[in-house]
Amino acid sequence: MAVNRVSEAELLVQIGRCMFGERVVVEREGKRFSARVQHVGATGVKVIPETTLTEHDGQPGDIQGVMVSFADIKEVEVEGDTYRLE
Repeated sequence: MAVNRVSEAELLVQIGRCMFGERVVVEREGKRFSARVQHVGATGVKVIPETTLTEHDGQPGDIQGVMVSFADIKEVEVEGDTYRLE
């Protein structure tokens, strides 16, 4: 697994390649958290924080994700490679 330092433009390209379940690191309101992609949309990404996943004991598919803007994403893993904002 390679770690690549990329520009905002390249990070956005990699976010667009994301599939359901891939990992992202989000920074919001001064806090960072790891999350899994639920859906990549035109204006942002719907994610499920990993802490929510580990504490969840209900049925698959009944977790509602949260929308984050593309600018909030600082790192993404796509097909085993990590892309980190410079």
